[in-house]
Amino acid sequence: MASTVQIEAVVVGMLEGNCYLVKCDPGGQGVIIDPGDEGDRIAAEAKAMGLDPEAILLTHGHIDHANAAGALRRRFRSRVICHAADRAMVENGEVLSLWGLQREPCRVDQEVQDDDLIPIGDSRIRVIHSPGHTRGSVCYMLDSALFSGDVIFRGSIGRTDLPGGSDCDMAETLKSRIAVLDPGVRIYPGHGPETTIGYEKMHNPFLQT
Repeated sequence: MASTVQIEAVVVGMLEGNCYLVKCDPGGQGVIIDPGDEGDRIAAEAKAMGLDPEAILLTHGHIDHANAAGALRRRFRSRVICHAADRAMVENGEVLSLWGLQREPCRVDQEVQDDDLIPIGDSRIRVIHSPGHTRGSVCYMLDSALFSGDVIFRGSIGRTDLPGGSDCDMAETLKSRIAVLDPGVRIYPGHGPETTIGYEKMHNPFLQT
């Protein structure tokens, strides 16, 4: 990975989602990925690292990954980006009866599709459409870093039993989108510790079949 890229994780909310602050160049340009809660804390962390977020990237539309996006959009005047298939989930709000939580609706400024490139400063972030957890789940690839949302975790994968989830789609995503990546790619998941493609191909049972 280019030495100018700085990545910091902030664990937020009762569901302990990983929000990532990514500074792509020394001038401070970068992105916030999956701000699921605690917008004031995320903003303070961004300020402390000198991050000027051009965009807020959502790996998918679930509340624990997007609930602070609206507040941060207003605070930083950043554009909110997600896949077209999850746009309605982000904009219309969502009640997750499983956890009894209410989503704060947020305007989406830009839809992305598979293989789109998002320019941030001198960097380009590649969109990898990765359905299975939701229809609009994506991973974001920056150099050798993969921000995987709830597609893959260390030793496990995201659930497929919520609305928009699909066992079949997840299996295809793991086979054609994740397992084909270089073993040295570092995975920054939506929950839990970092890992690598190589480690998961050796130890994750969902990548063994």
